[in-house]
Amino acid sequence: MSALLVLLLAMQAGGGRGERGGPAPLRKSDLVRLLSGSVMAPAELRQLVRRNCLTFDPTDRDRHDFRLLGADAALLAAVDDCARRAATRPAPRQPPPPPRPPPPSSIASATRSGFLSGGGQRGSAGAQLPRALVFEARDSAGTPLSRQAVAFTGINARIEPAAALTDAAGQARVGVTLGERAGLATVIASIGVIEKQVAFNVTAGAAAQLVVLCGQASVATRFAIRPDSSVTLRVSAQDGFANATPLLGLRAAVADARIFRVVRVAQDSVSGVVVLKPDQPGTTSLAVIANGMRQYLTVTVPPRAAPGKTDCP
Repeated sequence: MSALLVLLLAMQAGGGRGERGGPAPLRKSDLVRLLSGSVMAPAELRQLVRRNCLTFDPTDRDRHDFRLLGADAALLAAVDDCARRAATRPAPRQPPPPPRPPPPSSIASATRSGFLSGGGQRGSAGAQLPRALVFEARDSAGTPLSRQAVAFTGINARIEPAAALTDAAGQARVGVTLGERAGLATVIASIGVIEKQVAFNVTAGAAAQLVVLCGQASVATRFAIRPDSSVTLRVSAQDGFANATPLLGLRAAVADARIFRVVRVAQDSVSGVVVLKPDQPGTTSLAVIANGMRQYLTVTVPPRAAPGKTDCP
């Protein structure tokens, strides 16, 4: 095959002629094919590269591949010279872009922006509210503002996510999980210099534990009472976060009534009392029952105690 025929094949593979009517640049596959064919003299191949140039920017890996295919230093220099010419060739002039319309106002209005829905909900401590909290951003003309960053801060509440972008309707939605303290929870939304807040009502959760006080001290396992005296235990119920819950169905039972007796049990909606009267020395258990729970206590009546004294006056 003659060198001229190979040149012709390369031109056809490259698309014939360039956009301005010049010879079509060589693709990497064209150059690989010409090097692999071994039918063109090195000088002819260098002339072809200088005349047609390349469609690609050769990398170090390309140069390595060309060397393996038999490219000499002069051909690689022609390849690099072509790459430099392509890098310095001025880019074609592009028509100027059409003028952009003036952007709408992106400043939120303090009077027109605020919480749209989800505020004022009520839930138990630690619970996630069923409805999302929705904040709406509008400018002074009442136009919804999209892609506005709104930061949320919770007081006795956790917000997820803590920051959100407004959508096409100018609204940002977040979830609210109430905090551990019964009472009020507050969420503050900040957009620029504007701050808006909304409140929620946090109630105590279901009763999770009974609290028994002997005097000023809480008793959880055991305590002692003196003979010839009466002891009053105060009982209350709490949820899992130590918030007070209503006390329901207070009762008390003694394992051995010969040691001490339950002489009185009384309660209101918040707390109750259990009054104990010791009779003789010994140790037995006391069960305090309320809200479907039992608190077991070990009670000791010691012998030879001073009359009129107790551990929890």
